[in-house]
Amino acid sequence: MYESLTQVIKEGIKLDRSNLYTALPARVVSFNGHTVTCEIMITRIITNGQEIDIPPLADVPVQFPHAGGFCFTVPIKPGDEGLVVFSSRCIDGWYQMGQKSKPLDHRMHDLSDGIFIVGVNSVPNKIADFYHDGASMQSDDGSTYIRLTQGKILIQGDIEHLGNSRQTGNTILIGAYSQTGAWTQQGGDANAVGTLSASKIIGGGIDLQNHTHLETGTVTGKPIK
Repeated sequence: MYESLTQVIKEGIKLDRSNLYTALPARVVSFNGHTVTCEIMITRIITNGQEIDIPPLADVPVQFPHAGGFCFTVPIKPGDEGLVVFSSRCIDGWYQMGQKSKPLDHRMHDLSDGIFIVGVNSVPNKIADFYHDGASMQSDDGSTYIRLTQGKILIQGDIEHLGNSRQTGNTILIGAYSQTGAWTQQGGDANAVGTLSASKIIGGGIDLQNHTHLETGTVTGKPIK
């Protein structure tokens, strides 16, 4: 009798735990700029041993680094992988109003209360060209990147700059350089190896594009280019 009661309790706990969700890997079906519809990548085994798919989860908020008036985003595409973390209580009130809210439903660890963390990958989708020597923001294949190492920033790829530039120290240009907007250099030397293209160059307060010289050896002098 005692063993039978123990077994009943164990089965009850097992059944309850089978409906409790904490986190599951998922794959993106669609993304609207704020939420994803995602496919859960782990199936369920029900009491008779049958394997069933968990239905796709819709309207799941996506986690991006976002604080202090700044954010960092990536263009989520169908097929991208991640992890869905399930809240321990209903998040509907907070999600809709952005304010402290009591749970609007008694559900706990439910599939309805997921938050998607993009970038948790399986082995076939791991970052192929992982950079180990510093922080890297890059394309998957490593062909384009901004990398931060100790005392140095490395950039690979074409740069399109809108706005003004201010440089302190030496500037060495190898190849073509085109600048739209003001460029101010304080201290150091600017050395260009290749073509330096600018709509206007001022050196020592003199407009070098329209600057003229006077011929020497005459009283009046004649402007020459």
